[in-house]
Order: sequence, then C-alpha cells, then structure tokens
Amino acid sequence: MSTRTASEIRADRAAALGRALTALLAVTAYAVAWLVKRSWRRLLPVYWVAAELAVAWVAGPLGLSWQSVAILALAIAATAVSWRARSRTVRAWRAAIAVVLGGSAVATVAAGGPAALAAHPTLTIALPTLAGVVLGWPWWYHLRQQPPPHIESETTSVVVDEPVEVADPLTAHWEQRWQTEVVGQGVCTGTTLVKAIEPRPGVTEALVRLSPGTKPGPLFKSGPDVEVALDLNEGAVGWRSTGKTARLRVILVERSHIADGVPWTGPTYANGRLELVRFTDGSPGHWVVSRPGFGVVGGLVVGSIGTGKSRALGALIANLLDGGAQVAVGDPQNGQSLPAWKNVVEYHPGVEATALLGRRVHAEVMRRSQLLADAGVQAFDENDPRVKALGLRTFIVVIDECQLILIPNTPLVALMEQAAETMRKTGVGLILATQLPQMRSLGGSIRLRDALVAGNALVLRLSNRGSGSTILPDDFVGDPFALEPEIDGKTTAGMGYLRHSNRVGMLCRVPHLDEDAVAAAAPRVPVRWNVPEIDPASPIVLPGHRAPTTAGKTATTPGGGSAVDRLRAAFGTGRRTTTTVVEQVAPATPADWVLACLRRGPASAQALLDRPDCPVNQSQLYTLLGRLKDAHRINPPAQRGGPFTIAG
Repeated sequence: MSTRTASEIRADRAAALGRALTALLAVTAYAVAWLVKRSWRRLLPVYWVAAELAVAWVAGPLGLSWQSVAILALAIAATAVSWRARSRTVRAWRAAIAVVLGGSAVATVAAGGPAALAAHPTLTIALPTLAGVVLGWPWWYHLRQQPPPHIESETTSVVVDEPVEVADPLTAHWEQRWQTEVVGQGVCTGTTLVKAIEPRPGVTEALVRLSPGTKPGPLFKSGPDVEVALDLNEGAVGWRSTGKTARLRVILVERSHIADGVPWTGPTYANGRLELVRFTDGSPGHWVVSRPGFGVVGGLVVGSIGTGKSRALGALIANLLDGGAQVAVGDPQNGQSLPAWKNVVEYHPGVEATALLGRRVHAEVMRRSQLLADAGVQAFDENDPRVKALGLRTFIVVIDECQLILIPNTPLVALMEQAAETMRKTGVGLILATQLPQMRSLGGSIRLRDALVAGNALVLRLSNRGSGSTILPDDFVGDPFALEPEIDGKTTAGMGYLRHSNRVGMLCRVPHLDEDAVAAAAPRVPVRWNVPEIDPASPIVLPGHRAPTTAGKTATTPGGGSAVDRLRAAFGTGRRTTTTVVEQVAPATPADWVLACLRRGPASAQALLDRPDCPVNQSQLYTLLGRLKDAHRINPPAQRGGPFTIAG
C-alpha cells in the first residue's frame, strides 16, 4: 500500500483547486461573453459608461498616460463611424457616445485617474453616468422605431443609358438586416433571406433559404433569439414550412394585432375546422375538428386560473354547435366551470357524473367502431351515405378540470386512454382541459397526452411549472411560462400558443366573447347515444378483460344466490347498498413494475422515472434496468435515451 507525503497531498489539493478555479473562470468568462453578445445593442451606452470608469480606475496602476487613452478613444470613434449599421443616424449617435465618454475618460486620466475618482466623484462618476443616460435615451428610442423601408445608398451615381435591374427595396432591406443582425450574431446560422413581402402594415413575411446540412427543427426553437437580435417583442417571430426542405417562411411582427384583444365576430366553422385564436400578425389560428379521410380528432387545453381557458372552451363549443356537431360537457365542479352552457348542450355536473360520462364515451366509441366496421367504413366521414344511414354525426366531448376525475392508478385512466387512442375513426373527439401543467392532471398517462396533442393543443399562460413531468408536448415551441399577467397595463388573458397551427412559436389570443349571449344564440343539437347509460355500481372493465370478482358478494340479480337471498330481494328486506371497489393489484417488486410498464409499450428510462407511481429513485431505476438487461429480460435502447423493450 503506497503512502503519500504531506507535500504531495498539498500539491494535489492545490492542483485540484487550480482546476476548479480555472473551470469557474472559464464559465464566468463564457457567461459574460454570452450576456454581452445578447444585450450589447440595447446596453451600448451602459457598457460605454462602465468602460470609461474602468479605464480611469486602472490608468494609475497600469501607468497609462492620457495621450494613450486619447488615441484609443479616437480609434474607437473612427470605428463607430465606419462600422455598418441600419442607418446613418445609428452611426452618428454611436460615434457621439464614443467621443463624449472617451473625452471624459481622457480628462479623468489626465486629472489623476483613481485619485481624481476618489477626490471628485461628482465630476468623474456622476456626470459621465448622466451623460450616458442622456445620450442613451435617443439611442434606445431609435432602436424601438420601425426602420425606413429602404436601405442607404453608398453611391448616388446612376447610369441612365444602361438598363439596371432594380432589386426589391423591402427584400434588400431585410436581407441586409438578416445577415447583419441575425446571422451575424450567431443566430440562424446557415440561412439566407431571399424574399420579403409585407401583407399587412407592421408584418413582414420572409422566405429563408437553408444551406446544405441545415436542419429546420432547431430553427423553429430560435424564435426568441431572432426577437432579441431584431429587437422585437416576445412572440413576434413565427415559422412555418413551405413544403420544401430547403426553404422556410418566417413571420416578423413589428406591430402586434392582438395587443388590445380580439373581438368575437361569430362562429367560423367550415370544412372541419374553426378559427379559435388570432395570431400577433393578424392571421387566424385554426382548431382542426376533422380531416377528409382521416376522421375526428380531439385536443388539450391548458391554462392557469384566470388565463381565459373557459373563454376558449366557450368559443370552441359555439363553433362546434354552429357546425352541427353533437356536444356533451363534463364539469366535475358541479356546474361552476362552464355555467353558460348548462341548458344548451348535454351537461354532466359533478365528479361522479363526469366519470360516468367518460365511461359512456368509451362505450360509445367501441359501439361506433363495431357499427362502422360492419358497414365497411374505414374512417368516419359525416358526408358518407353509409354513415348517414347509420345516423352517426360528429360527437365532441369536452371535460373541464379533468384532473379531478383522472386520478393516477385508477381504471378510469386506462379507459380514457383507450377511448382517446381509438376514437378518431369513429367520429368522436375528446377535449380535456386543465389548469395544472403536470402529467398527474392526465392521470400520469403519457399515452393519453400524446393521443390528444396529436390533434390540437392550446396552451395559455402558465404560472407554475409544477413538479414531475410536464403536460406540454416534447416538441412544443413557445414559452407560456414567460407570459406576464399584464403587459403595459393590459391583461394577457386568452393569450398563449396553438400547437396545431403552422405559425410555430407565435403568440395568439382567444377572442373575447360574452358567453351568456353566445350560448343563448347557439343552435341546440341533441346528442344521440348508441349505448345506454352506465350503471354507477358496475365495475370498470376494459375490452378483453374479465370483470373482477369479490369474495362473499351477494347476488342481487333474479335467479342468483340462495333461496333466502331471492326471498329477501323479492320483498326488499335486508337490502344493503354497497359500492363495488375495483382493487388495483400493485406489482410485488420494482422489477415487476418495470416489466409491467414495458409490457404496455416501449418506454425510456426517463419516461419510467416520470410516472407518478414509480417506486424507485433515479439511481435505483438505472441500476434495476441494468440488472434486467444483463439477465436478458429487457432489450436495451438502440440509441442513448431511447426506449427499452421486453426481450423475446
């Protein structure tokens, strides 16, 4: 066994401390560089004041003369004049900032540097700071203004005798800004702006060409970076695909069309979709109800308290009724969630009634599937003569505050999973709404979330990320947590992101409507069920499974049980009201739990860890997965972070 001396131990500790300090210095330098890179446009005067004070402070210890500082200030002023900018005004004001604060630095160094700062703080510190504020105000004001629709011309001579191809001024202007302010700052690298149009005042739609090897996926998530680079408001940049892998559309909004709210102008249901929201550029955002040859899809609505979630559901219900769809509403809050629609649609208030509605919807989906299969219909189409002969119509079920009935590890969650996964071809659409952005709001079911957001997802402002896995889709673009309750004194209720729309990452707002007036004017469409009501005492049984049996259960059906029991049942004596309890048999060990999860479908380690019923922590789970893999009971993922599967 080797031993180390005290000097060797101290040397090792000093080396470790040096490495830690080096890493800390590197991280600090990177953070400062990143902060300066992202904010130097807006904080240029502030940085100049800090630089002037720093030069005056270090001039004494470093022995800098005022002549050297003057030469440095002149060089910086010349660079500020000649450096490219969006206009001559920016160049001139940038040079003025350099000259004024550079002259202040020269005067302070000539007066004694650090000694002058300590002796005369008003003249050497307060006045330069005030000068930076005074010079910075026109600078910041100019950055907020819309630039002129033309770029400055370096040459004024024009040859009249030869035909000259005149470029589109708007395209030339935005091409220069894109290369200088966006690509030049390391944002959207590998892109080139080739065409720009202005469909509405304050809105620019540009066509961006991608260089070989550039993927469009990361660009969809670069909206906030483009907004910072171009000094635009949040949610002012949206992307959409053009159908060609080498080109994308980018929408740049310099004046929002939803800042003051969106008025309700009536239902807009047409061709299986409806206008539910309005984007910042003034374009409509559509909620898709059905697609030709595809069937009916549902969706998910998420929003914190007071964010306009009920208003969004009201606009959705009004449009669905106008389109002739059958609508049923489940309200676990006993009629408090959507009170305006109580007497307009089939309304189920209370937790028990809403749970029974979910069970009946599952039975309706299975019954419709059988009817359509017998008629030879592959996907629901309301205009199909075979569907009309069966009397089936589009049926949408809206359940608000779904977290009150979707309790993790209960049979109802599995029932709703199966309904959401199979409802598309039957003409039934399920829409769930919740105010908690956690997977527990959907009973911890990732399958239920994926089945719903495959259709539509409207995510309004969220105030708390919560704990555990998020309810947002993995490919969601936008940050609903960054929205403030008020912007410039105006509420942001109804503001959020619509995932289905091709305006990726752009803010939208639900129209403001009087729910009572809209509900009173909406048509009444009765719901036609193909299955009877569900008995509350009956157990929940999934198709393909047998009903649970309970020991010592007294039969209450005619002809069941002993003669004494039948006699009591006939005369009503000795009758007791019992509640059937469906027991969930938990796996005996964590290994059995993992195998049971993987039998339902492939899942990654993170997906298993995010489940609310996970019995182990992260390190224990990875150890358990390693043991099961070594025992050849599960197959490892093909790539890092991929799903595990059952072996054999």
